[in-house]
Amino acid sequence: MLHEIDDLRRERQRVEARPSPEEAPPVLAVFAVATSADPRDYIRRVRSVLSAALDLAVSESFADEDLPTAGIPAWFAAVSGAPGGRIPEFSRHGRDRYRTAVNGKPWDLQWWLFEFAPDNEFRGWAWWDVTQTDVPQAAEERRVRVWVDSWGESFFACDEFRWLLHTAGADEVSGPSLADASEWVREVPGR
Repeated sequence: MLHEIDDLRRERQRVEARPSPEEAPPVLAVFAVATSADPRDYIRRVRSVLSAALDLAVSESFADEDLPTAGIPAWFAAVSGAPGGRIPEFSRHGRDRYRTAVNGKPWDLQWWLFEFAPDNEFRGWAWWDVTQTDVPQAAEERRVRVWVDSWGESFFACDEFRWLLHTAGADEVSGPSLADASEWVREVPGR
């Protein structure tokens, strides 16, 4: 699935601010995330990585072998194999949970970033929003729901997204499942 530059710019805007209900497609895909982290910290980590990746997507040609990584959060670069960085415990735990859940190896940082190339046909999702559940949360288990536009598809390539969700501090990532956009509208925005 191609992501036009204008689409990437709109996606980047949605990372920073909740889109209006009028912009929503009829159906969104949702991931349920359980984390022991403060949901605000978790959401901030996810958004910081996506912001940096989408900035590269709209500004770089993707013609070189390596993309610049100066704007990538250090914790994400480290867990994705960049040399010299320290991997925080939340990210190390998430990496291990990803390996168990997906039965896959860790993502290489450059490989992960190239998923955001505008002409990459494999990224089958675009960021939509994140919400916090309105159910009271125990300190040891907090939940957020991460919404993406999958163009109505229930099955799409998203292991790179799972990598981010896990390494940002998820204990568990379920989904994706399809949901009516009206369900997203009713939820509490993630902060």
